[in-house]
Amino acid sequence: MRWYGWSHQGRKDLVAAALCAAAALVQGCGDDGDGGAGASANGDGGGGGGSSAGCVDARSHEALFSLVDPGWCAVAVHTTDEALGYASLTWGRHGGPMLVRSDAQGAVEIVRLTPPGGAGGELAAARSAVDVDIPEGAFLGGQALDLPFFGWTAISWTSAFPDTLGELLLLDERAAVAARYEVNGLFAAAAVEGRFLHTGLSPLGDPAAGPNGLYAADTCGAAGQDARLLPEGDSSCAAPAAVAAWGDNSGPVAADLRGNVFAVLPSSDGAQQARGFAAAAIARGAGPAEGDALFTLPGVGTGLAAIAPEGSAPGLLVFQPASSTPYEPLAAVAVPYSADGGRVQTDGEPRTFIELATPGTSISLLADEKNHLWIGGPLPNGGFLFAVAARR
Repeated sequence: MRWYGWSHQGRKDLVAAALCAAAALVQGCGDDGDGGAGASANGDGGGGGGSSAGCVDARSHEALFSLVDPGWCAVAVHTTDEALGYASLTWGRHGGPMLVRSDAQGAVEIVRLTPPGGAGGELAAARSAVDVDIPEGAFLGGQALDLPFFGWTAISWTSAFPDTLGELLLLDERAAVAARYEVNGLFAAAAVEGRFLHTGLSPLGDPAAGPNGLYAADTCGAAGQDARLLPEGDSSCAAPAAVAAWGDNSGPVAADLRGNVFAVLPSSDGAQQARGFAAAAIARGAGPAEGDALFTLPGVGTGLAAIAPEGSAPGLLVFQPASSTPYEPLAAVAVPYSADGGRVQTDGEPRTFIELATPGTSISLLADEKNHLWIGGPLPNGGFLFAVAARR
């Protein structure tokens, strides 16, 4: 996840020839690794693509990346002709990636991309205009997030540094603003049932900049009955507050399908620390929690996704770090994790999981409702490609 008021990594427009070449290879019967048959441990393909019969040909995505872990392969590859710009993609309730963007005149729209049936093909785009005014000089947040409550979709804006005051805007099913809250420095967001989470400088409703960290706001009221994220005198829901403060700058946050939450926040000393919060410790109504330190890496971070544990398989936290001086996205790393007994624990140190075909390429990482990993990014000669990765 990336907030492009602070970082500036663009994506190229689509070129049909590059996409056709990738799509043709999806129809191949080869494995993602050695060319033999391979079955995904996750069942059928993610988000409308792939099947348990095997993996798609690795050449279908090799212009963007290759998977280093032999236990994973791509089960589908999709393309889009949408201009994705600087957006940080999330997984939408419609069953596909989604983003928010604005044009040169400041008009804001949400774009939902829906995968076709099968292991390849074009993502269908549905666009919704958002009637909201972003103050002049402020930055539209790079993320639109469907929340698992009230039918809301969250977007945000933040003023230009050093004045980092902004707002969280909660949109209803018609993309109209249903609620709005002041917040300082909101960078990235995630949600679990009954709770909104974000990295930034203040809890919702507080315009003053405070410590950098992870913040939470619990649901109050009910859908259609004074739904809100502030208690306003209601003792049945707590006021928004900090979960944990660490680091000096904000970073990405992600939740897995089991309600475990992860965040990576960098410090001014050049290191960034990832922490995990087990579902019980981060659920609605839970108080402050320091979380469990998972790893420390140099630099800053971009993409982050969490694939929940399944059966005997551990979870997998996938992260794309970046060097900070100069800024350059690096190969994505991953670390297995478990979340038992109220703690998140990792098995070893992060290892390279995704090699970039072109060094410095920024990729999108998101988990779908089938617990598959979507990897998206621009092709070297133009075009945008999504591959759906699953356990073999």
